Amino acid sequence: MKAAVYSLLFRSYKLEDFFRIMQEIGYKAVEIRVHEDGVHLSPFASIDEVRVMRKKAEDYGLEICCLSSYARLGRPGDKGRQELKKAISVGRLADIAGAKVFRIKITGYKPEIGYEGIRKLFREQAKELIETLKREGVEVIPAVEQHGGGDLAHSTGILKDMLRGFEPEDIGVIFDPGNAVKEGWLPIELQIDMIKEYIKHVHVKNYEWSKERPGEVIASPLSRGIIDWRKVIDELRKIGYKGYLSLEDFRNIPPEDRAKEALEFFKSMGIS
Repeated sequence: MKAAVYSLLFRSYKLEDFFRIMQEIGYKAVEIRVHEDGVHLSPFASIDEVRVMRKKAEDYGLEICCLSSYARLGRPGDKGRQELKKAISVGRLADIAGAKVFRIKITGYKPEIGYEGIRKLFREQAKELIETLKREGVEVIPAVEQHGGGDLAHSTGILKDMLRGFEPEDIGVIFDPGNAVKEGWLPIELQIDMIKEYIKHVHVKNYEWSKERPGEVIASPLSRGIIDWRKVIDELRKIGYKGYLSLEDFRNIPPEDRAKEALEFFKSMGIS
C-alpha cells in the first residue's frame, strides 16, 4: 500500500504549490480533485492541460493515483446524459494523467424514482461508461465512492447490490468507511468482505462523536475515533490490497499539519 493526499485538502492552493508541499513532506502520490468551480482541474479540461499537470507532478516526484470527479450516475433524462458525458470525459483525462482509477458517484435517493429505478439507471449508465472507454482504449477504471449524505452509496451492501455482475476489472469502489459512520455502518470486516474484489482505492479520515451535538460527528485524528484504522489496514492486507490510502482529513487545522501527521501514522503501519 502507498500513502497519498487528496488535493481537496489544499483547495485554496495552486496545484503546483500543492505538489511542492507534498514533496517536501515526503509523499509520493496525490489524488486530484476534478470540479467545475475553477479550482484545480475541470472535468472538461484539455489534453494539454492534463499533460502539463502530470509533468509538474512528475517533476516533484509524485504519481497521480486518482482523479476524483463529482459525476453522479443514476439520474434520469438530460441530467443523466450530462453526468454520463462528464464521467466519460474524466475517464479520458485520468488515462492521460496516468491515474489508476477515477472517481464516480451515485446520485442521491429520490422517492419519485425509487431505489430500483436509481439502480437500473446507474447500471445502464455504468455499462455505457465502461463500454465507451473500452472502445477508446482507455485503461483507467471508474470507482464508485462509498459516500452518504447526498449520495445513495453509503452502505457497502448498496455498493455490492449496485455492482453485482460487473467485472471487478471494469469498475471498482473507493472504500471510505469514514463516510459510513452515520449512515450505512457495518462492522469493518463485513464491509471489506462484501466488496473486497471491487476495492480499488481507499479514502482515509476519522471522526468521533460530538459531545455538544448528540448524534453528530466531528473530524478527529486517524489514530483515534470511530474508525480503527489499524484494523482497517490489517484487513486490507489480508485481502491483498496494494493500492493507495488517500488522506481526506477535514479537521480545522492547517492542511500541512494534517498531511504530516497522517504520514507519520502511515509510516507506523509500514506504509509510505
